Amino acid sequence: MSEHAENFPSLGAWIRRRRKALDLTQAALADRVGCAPVTIRKLESEVTRPSRQIAERLATCLDLNLDERAVFLQVARGERGSDRLPAARLPNVSSSAHVELPIAALPRETVPSPAPLPNGSRMPLHRNPLFVGRAEDLRAVAEALHLGSTAAIGQIEIAAATGLGGIGKTQLACEFAHRYGQFFAGGVFWLSFADPAAVPAEVAACGGSEGMQLSPDFETLPLDAQVRQVLTVWTQPLPRLLIFDNCEDEALLAQWQPPHGGCRVLVTSRRHHWDPALGVQAVSLDVLSRPESLILLRSFRPDLPADDADLAAIAEALGDLPLALHMAGRFLAKYRHVLTPAQYLARLHAPTILDDRSLRDAGLSPTQHVQHVARTFEQSYAQLDVTNATDALARTLLAHAACFAPGEPLPRWLLFQTLELPEHTPQDALLSEDALRRIIDLGLLETGVAGVLRLHRLVAAFVRAVLAHDAAQVAVEATMVRVADALNEQRNPRPLLAIEPHLRFLTETAQPRADARAAGLCHALGFHLWLLGVYGEAQTYLEQAVALRQRILGRNHPDTALSINNLGYVFWTEGQYTAAQGYFEQALAIRQHVLGTDHPDTTRSLNNLAVILWEQGWYAAARGYHEQVLAIRQRVFGFDHPDTARSLNNLGLVLESQGEYAAAQGYLEQAVAIRQRVFGSEHPDTASSLYNLGNVLRASGQYAAAQGYLEQAVAIRQRVLGANHHHTVLTLDNLGVVFRAQGQYAVAQRYHEQAIAVYQQVLRPDHPHTATSFYNLGIALYCQKYYAAAQRYFEQSLAMYQRGLGSDHPNTARSLRGLGAVLRAHGDATQAWSYLEHALTIFLERLGPHHPDTEQTRQLLDDLDGGEAGIAVGC
Repeated sequence: MSEHAENFPSLGAWIRRRRKALDLTQAALADRVGCAPVTIRKLESEVTRPSRQIAERLATCLDLNLDERAVFLQVARGERGSDRLPAARLPNVSSSAHVELPIAALPRETVPSPAPLPNGSRMPLHRNPLFVGRAEDLRAVAEALHLGSTAAIGQIEIAAATGLGGIGKTQLACEFAHRYGQFFAGGVFWLSFADPAAVPAEVAACGGSEGMQLSPDFETLPLDAQVRQVLTVWTQPLPRLLIFDNCEDEALLAQWQPPHGGCRVLVTSRRHHWDPALGVQAVSLDVLSRPESLILLRSFRPDLPADDADLAAIAEALGDLPLALHMAGRFLAKYRHVLTPAQYLARLHAPTILDDRSLRDAGLSPTQHVQHVARTFEQSYAQLDVTNATDALARTLLAHAACFAPGEPLPRWLLFQTLELPEHTPQDALLSEDALRRIIDLGLLETGVAGVLRLHRLVAAFVRAVLAHDAAQVAVEATMVRVADALNEQRNPRPLLAIEPHLRFLTETAQPRADARAAGLCHALGFHLWLLGVYGEAQTYLEQAVALRQRILGRNHPDTALSINNLGYVFWTEGQYTAAQGYFEQALAIRQHVLGTDHPDTTRSLNNLAVILWEQGWYAAARGYHEQVLAIRQRVFGFDHPDTARSLNNLGLVLESQGEYAAAQGYLEQAVAIRQRVFGSEHPDTASSLYNLGNVLRASGQYAAAQGYLEQAVAIRQRVLGANHHHTVLTLDNLGVVFRAQGQYAVAQRYHEQAIAVYQQVLRPDHPHTATSFYNLGIALYCQKYYAAAQRYFEQSLAMYQRGLGSDHPNTARSLRGLGAVLRAHGDATQAWSYLEHALTIFLERLGPHHPDTEQTRQLLDDLDGGEAGIAVGC
C-alpha cells in the first residue's frame, strides 16, 4: 500500500472521495471523462464497473501520477483489491508543488491532425481552413512546451520578425491548439491579454459554463472568488494548455502564469526579450516561405497556376507577411473579373503601398484581429513616447532603419553609425542599446545572429509615411558614403559585400536628385564594383559621379579628381590604356595644382600614370615615375606603409619587364613582407605581390619557387575575389606558363584554355589579357608540335595586341616572334625571317639590345640564317 493509502469498501466510494477532493461535481467529472452523469452515479454506487476506456479516462481526469494510475487501472479491472488504491484526498499544495503529470504523448517529431478539444476547454477561435505551412514552427512550439512550462511565439533569431504585427503569431497558436490540444487532458484555455484590466474576467471565464464548470454556483460567485477557483485548479498536476494571446508585459505574465502544476503556457507576443526568471522558451517565427505564400494566395485564386510569376512578385512586394498576403488574396478573389494579378502588382509598386485599399480592409481576420496592415503597425508605434529620451532615440533609429534597403540584413553597427553621436561615451552606448531594444520589443524591428537587424518592407513603408524622412535620409546617406569610402580604401571588396544591397538601394534612391550626396554614393558604389571586377557597372556609376561632381563641386575640386582617377582605374583594367592615361593625367594635374606635389593623392596619381605607361610598354618612363613616387612615399610615410609597398611592388614589375630580374625580386620581396605585416595574408594586395614575385622567379628560371608563390596567390584571390575575377584568372594563366617552363605542356594548355573561357565572359573582346592567354596557349601548342593550331592562336593574339596596344608594343613583338617560330617549323623560312626581323626591331627600340627577349629573337634569326634547327621558343 502506498504511503498515503486508505482502506475503502469499494472502488466506487474511492472515486467519490477523489472527485470531491478535486472539487468536482458528478456532472463536471462526467463532462471531462466524456460520459453521461448517470454513468458516474452508477460507478460511485457500485451499480456498474468502468469499461477499460472509461477507466483510463478516469485515471487521467482524477489527477493520478504514473504509479497511482497503474494501481487504479488494475483495481478497475478486478486484478487487485481496493485496499491497494492510493489516498483519495489530494496532497497539500506545499507537497504537490513539484508533482506534475507528463503531457500525454505530446508529438514532437510529427504534426498531428486536427482533433476535437477535450471537454471543458475554452477556445473561442475556430481553426482557419486557409492556414498553410508552418510545420516546423508547430514542432518548435511542441518542443518548447516539452522543455519548459512557458513558450513564447515571437521573433526568430535569423531572418524573421520578432513579434512583427501580422506575422501570424495568433494564427499559429490557434492552429497549435486545434492540433495539439487533444493531448492536454485538462483542456485548452484561450485568454486575451490585450487589455490587462480584462485578464481577471478572462481567467474567470475558464471556470464557468463555457469552460471547466467548476461548481454549480460558479456563475454567482464574485469575480475574485471565481479567479481563485480557476487558479487553484490550474496548480493541479492535470495537463492543461493555457494560451495568453498578445501578452506584451513581463509583469502580467509573471502574475498569471501558474507557479506549479501540470499547465503549459503558450504566449503570443511582439516582445523579443524575456526575463530569464520567467523561464520562457522562445519560439522562432518567420514570415512565410515563398512556396507557402503562393499556396496562401492560390487558396483565394485556385484558377491561377502554381508558377504564376505575378503571384510570386506580389508575395515579394508584400514581404511574405501572412496578414498582407491574406488581405491581398481576398482582394484578388473579390475583384477577379476586373483586376489581374499583374495590375494588382502595379498598385503595390506605388510609394504609398500601405494606402492601397486591399491592405486596409476594416473587417476581422479568422483570429478576430482588425485587418488593416498600417493599423497593425500603428499599435506598436503609438507606444513610443516622444517626451521620453529612450523612445525619442528609438524613433530616430526607426526612421534611419527605414531609409536602408527594406528586408535586407542590416548590421547594428551601421545603424548606430547613422546617429553620429559627438562622442560615443558609455552612456551614449547604453542609451542607443536601450532605444534599439525598445523598437525590437515592440515588434517593429527584427533581430538575428551577430547583431544583424531586419526591417520588414511594409514596416519600412509605414515608418516612412509617419516619420519625418528628410533628416533621416541625409544622415543615412552621409554615413553610407563615409563607411563605404573607408572600406573601399582598404582595396578589399569583401568587407563591403555585407552591406552592398544597402549601398545599391541608397544610390538608386539618390540618383534622381543628382546632388552631392548622390555623387558620393555613385562614386562609392562604382569603386566597390571595380574592386569586385564588375567593370561595366563600375564605369556607369563612376561616370555619373564625375559628371555630378564637375557640375556641383567644379572641375578642380579634389573629390572631382578622385572620381576621375577611379574612372581611370576602370579603363586601365579593361585594357583601354590610352583612355585610362587621359583620366590619370587629368587627375594628376588637378591634384598637383590643388594639393601639391607631395600630397598622398598626388603621388597616387603619379603612380597610376607610371602603371599605365608600363602597360603600354614605355618601361623607362614608367621606371622614372615610380622611382620618384617611391622617394616621396618613403620620406612622407616611412618604409612600413601600404603606399610605400605599392611603389616597391610596381617598381619591381618595371624592372622585371626590363629584364633586371634580381633587382625586381628584391623590390617584390620587400613589398610582400610589408603587405603581409600590414594587411595580412587574406588581402588582394598581398596576393598581387605574391603573384608578381612568382612571375619574376619564373622569368629567372626558379620554377619551383615561382609555382609556390603563384599557387598562394591564386588561392587567396579565389577566396577573396572569387574564381571568375579576372585577377584570379590572370594568376591561373601565369601558373600555366610555369608548368610549360617545366615541360608540362598539356597541363599548361588546360590552364590557358580555362583562362580564355573565363576572360571571354568577363572582359571585353579585345582585352590585352585575353590576347596574352591566346599567346600563351599558342606557345603550349607549339611546344607540343601542334603547329597549325599554334599559328592560329599567335595570329589572334597579334591582331588583338595591334588593336589594343599598338604595332610597336613588346607584347606585339612576342606574337610576331611566335609566328616566326611556327613558320620556321613549317619550313617557310622567308616568312619566318620577316616576322622575326619585325619583332627584333620592336625589341631593340623598346627594350634595348641586352633584354632577354631581344637576345632570344636575335638568336632565332641567327639560327635561321645559318640553316640550324634553332631554339624552341618558350619550350
